[in-house]
Amino acid sequence: MAAISSGTECLYGVAGSVSNLFTQSYSLSSSFNAEATVVDEAGLTVTHRLDDRKSEITIEGICKTGVVPELGDELSFTLQADSAYPSGTATTAFIGLVTSVKETGTNKGFTSVSVTAVSYEAIV
Repeated sequence: MAAISSGTECLYGVAGSVSNLFTQSYSLSSSFNAEATVVDEAGLTVTHRLDDRKSEITIEGICKTGVVPELGDELSFTLQADSAYPSGTATTAFIGLVTSVKETGTNKGFTSVSVTAVSYEAIV
């Protein structure tokens, strides 16, 4: 299928894939796992420290025949934008451990799976 684009170039679609899934969508959130503040005598925040970046990804897809990722499995996924933090640097390469798997099926549809994984910047 040939695409015709005009205007500003933007990221489109899903770049990554997961074994035995037709990947339909993903969402990634990145945050700090450790946060500390210092307040002065008046109760005003004078210091704010953020450490230990972590990224959590949820991937949704339609099941192919076979085994989908299981709890504790390593998961690798290619993102569209540099927004994950494995090894402490923003990157499109998410690598983490599966922390949650949710399966959904209906009598008039395909079975879908939602897989969630987490990555910490100091764990490679």
